[in-house]
Parts: sequence; structure tokens; C-alpha cells
Amino acid sequence: MVNLTIKDLFHQPTRLVLVVMGLTVSLLMVLVGIGMVTGSIDESKRIVQESEYDAFIIQYNRDNIMEGGRVPDYVYDKAISLGGVKDVDRIIDQWIGVTFGDEDTGVMMIGYDIESDYLEPWEIIEGDKDDLKKNNVIIVDQLIKKYFPDVKIDDKFKASEPEVSLEIKGICQNNQRFGSAMMWVNFETAKNLLHIDNESTYLCVKLKSGYSVDDLEEDLEIYEDVVKVISSEDMEARIEEYLLVEYGIAESVGILAVMGFIVAMIVISITLYQSVTDKLRELVSLKALGAKKTFINKIIVGQTFFIVTISFCLATVLALFLAPYLSSVSALAVNVNWLWALLTYGMSLFLGVLCSLIPIRKVHKTDPAIIFRA
Repeated sequence: MVNLTIKDLFHQPTRLVLVVMGLTVSLLMVLVGIGMVTGSIDESKRIVQESEYDAFIIQYNRDNIMEGGRVPDYVYDKAISLGGVKDVDRIIDQWIGVTFGDEDTGVMMIGYDIESDYLEPWEIIEGDKDDLKKNNVIIVDQLIKKYFPDVKIDDKFKASEPEVSLEIKGICQNNQRFGSAMMWVNFETAKNLLHIDNESTYLCVKLKSGYSVDDLEEDLEIYEDVVKVISSEDMEARIEEYLLVEYGIAESVGILAVMGFIVAMIVISITLYQSVTDKLRELVSLKALGAKKTFINKIIVGQTFFIVTISFCLATVLALFLAPYLSSVSALAVNVNWLWALLTYGMSLFLGVLCSLIPIRKVHKTDPAIIFRA
């Protein structure tokens, strides 16, 4: 049966190649669309995921760290003085405009205490994080070259008003949030650039063993009209919900995946129907010779499995290859998540089998007497 399935598919090799190419492009659209959604979520959660903080303290009327806000230093002083708290890091996380030559753009600035044991610029490819001990020194993601192609180590940006000169001492990678490169500075530099005193965007808290997030929330209850406490696990869930529901990224980008699925199913349906039409006499002959319906069904479904599998493998390879480039030129990061890729494959097979029902019905509804007609 396997040989017959393959033989039928290769009856017209040119058509098979064109079909696989079309289906590959369709599934590539699906993988890239899903990759944009998962990439944006992953990049937005990196500060939570790649640190060892147990909780975050944010402004009372904010829902997550992406919404900004202000936390006064007296809350920091109180939190760091609590017996169950091991450490507290103040973070300034805010968009800021920078100028290089005659060009300007925006970057996401992360100002942090460089002595932190839990947070640091990730994936540095040039420079050293210790350079950030100096004020007005930055480490910036290489995505900045999308806007300033000629920028290099020791070059200087202009930022803030009045202008402050920021010297580039490091380049990192994979620090992208909605098309803007991320720029790391020490906490004091961030405060000076934003002209703020005695406050931060949010606090990151590491707890001692035996002291819970609920304990921290209770001890800071006196500031409930100023701040609220959120666990790291809850923060990840809040960021994901914010991006998917409130920000609407699933609706705006997910349409690409839906379109890819629709095109893929059209390609499969037309291909199988045409293949069955071309080979109708042979398939009906098998039925006339006593072949069971399940045997014929397996031939057609087997063709679906072969086409979808080959196309999916090619689409996945292309998605993995193109993801870094697409991330650098688009507003959203593209991460190919293997779990979602496998779900895409499963969904493609499922929909492909559904599409094969029409040609299968055509075979079973055809009178075997057709083989005796001219």
C-alpha cells in the first residue's frame, strides 16, 4: 500500500513539487505568525524568567511590569529592612529616545544595580558588564544597527534633555521588545536621564527560605494605596494575558497563521481531488477487485500524510533559518517554539485528513462499471 501511495503521488512529479512548495509557504506563514506571538511574549517575560526573583513590587494601579509606573524609595527601604527579604533590586524600565549623528530612534532602557546577583545584560557579544559601573556608559542590543548601521563600540549616543552623551561599551543580542533595541545602564545613569529622584519603575525581590510572597504582601500592607506585590509566576501570567488580550497581539498577528492554514487546506483539497480524479479508474478498479474501503482510504490519507510531513519539515527548517533575520527587520521578535510547531503539524494533519474526505467520498460513490466504459 505504501508503494502504491508514493507511486500515485509521483505520477506527476512537477505537480507534486509545486504542491509541496505551495504548502510549505503556507505552513511557513503559520509558523512565522505563531513565532511572532510567542517571540513577543518570551522577550517581554525575560526579566522575570532569566532572573531568580521571587516577587515584584509595582505601582498599585498597574497590572504588570510592562505598564511602567513609579515605586517610591521609602517602599524600597521598608522592603529591604524586612527580616524575610534576602535582597531587593531597584529597576528603571522605560522607553527613551536616543540620537546618533542625524538619526534618532527609541530604545527600551533598563537601569539596574550592576552589583545585583540576579540580573545582568544577557548574551553580551562585545564588551563587559563591569563597564556599566561608570556613569553614562551603555550596553545596547545589536538590533540598534537596524536604525544606526554604522554604530560600533566607543561611539556615543545623545539622549535626554539637556543632552547627555552615552558611550557604547558593549553589544548584546536577543534583547528585543516590540522592535526597539534594549539598552542597559546603571541605575544612577537611568535616574539622571529621566530626571527622577528617589523612585524606580518597579522593585525585584528575592526572599529568604520560609518567607513567602504572602508574608511580604502582609508586611507591606501599610503601602497598599501606593504599591502591590506580585509573585514571579503570577507576573509571567499577567504579562502573557496583557499581550494576548489587552494588547491584542494574538488577534493582530494570529491572522497570519489563520490565513496560512486556510491556504494550506485549499492546496491539500485541490491536490487530493485532482489526484483522485486522475487515478479514479485505478482506484475504482481496486474496489471492483475486492479491496476494502479502508485500504483505499489509507492510500488517499497516506498521500495527505506524505505531503503535509514533507512540507512541514521544509517550512520548519525555513522558519528556523529566517527567524533571526525576521526579528531584526520586523517590529516583533520571531521565536520558533517546538511545542507550537508540533501542534501546528498535528493540526495540519488533522485538517488534511478532513480535506481528504471529499476525494475519498468521490471514489466510494463512483460505480465500478466506469472501468468498462470508453
